[in-house]
Amino acid sequence: MPLDTNLMYGEMVGSAFAHIAIPMGIVLVLNWLPYMSLSKRTWLLLGFTVLLSFVFQFGFLTFLQASSCQGVKNYTSIGMGALIAAGVTGIMIAIPTFFEPMRLLVSQLFGDHKPLLTPELANINNVVERAGTEFYKASTVPLPVQGGGAALTIDDYEKQTLNEVQIGVSYWAAFAGAYGIGLGSLVAATCPAAS
Repeated sequence: MPLDTNLMYGEMVGSAFAHIAIPMGIVLVLNWLPYMSLSKRTWLLLGFTVLLSFVFQFGFLTFLQASSCQGVKNYTSIGMGALIAAGVTGIMIAIPTFFEPMRLLVSQLFGDHKPLLTPELANINNVVERAGTEFYKASTVPLPVQGGGAALTIDDYEKQTLNEVQIGVSYWAAFAGAYGIGLGSLVAATCPAAS
């Protein structure tokens, strides 16, 4: 029986949506954990995303083989297809994780990136904010005062970076999930010859 391409395309879309949700769920859990460095959180995000990608792809490819071959015939080929798909996911999510411009390309659609506030910049920011507040109080014309929006402390910067990584990884993982099904199906959906 030939490969059901409609099912494969549907699974590609389903896999893309699952791969959007995987990093979001992982970061949600990581935010509940006690403090750990950004580096550890990032590596946990990468590792668990690839692991869960393998699990989801294995399920999708099992269903695809069952449909194409009138039942599951070879778990090894499904495992190889899921391994290929998880490898694609690992490579694609490494791009926004380790290359800031590729991460910001996506994450800035959802919020501005603010620079790290060094001690010197914090001093300048405080002086300018105080001056603006004093000017606002003395002014007869109502003026909006924006305070503290130009840069972030180290803790806030790490939270911002993890949020940007989450957005970037979710975006890139969605494509990886779809491509993974396509590539994995080349191995997993091959039916053994009937004897």
